[in-house]
Amino acid sequence: MIVQLRLDERLIHGQVVTAWARALDINTILVANDEAANDPIKKSVLLMTVPTGKKVHVKGVEETIRLLSDPRADKMNILLIVDNPDDALNLIEHLPITDINIANYQKKKSEDKIIIHTYCTADQNDLKTFEKIAQKGKHVYSQMLPSMNAEDFSELLKKAKK
Repeated sequence: MIVQLRLDERLIHGQVVTAWARALDINTILVANDEAANDPIKKSVLLMTVPTGKKVHVKGVEETIRLLSDPRADKMNILLIVDNPDDALNLIEHLPITDINIANYQKKKSEDKIIIHTYCTADQNDLKTFEKIAQKGKHVYSQMLPSMNAEDFSELLKKAKK
């Protein structure tokens, strides 16, 4: 089962490997990212970050949907990671995802970005996608580390739009 969908533009990094893997008691990290899945070097770097006792997979978004639609996926505890809101929404629309962590997404190149949270900014297109995610998700929040408080993402969006 998908324990958490984490949106983090860094994909796999120290926080995911140490704090989140332990806190969520996962046995599998699945990166759903077309670019990484099709880039042997990027994929290899992500696969090298394997925490002890965990499996790591890097797949395209459509392949991820197909794999996680298989009932056998329910037997695993999976941390699903994406690096953008469009991929997150696509996965939410096709898979039984109830726990969505909008953790780290900085729209660095956008001139019209809106600050949603310290670690999350968006342009107008991303903002619309985030609103759809907030409407579809059961538990949508922003939380960088397990030791930090989770903040309701719908409330963060309302404040950001003011």
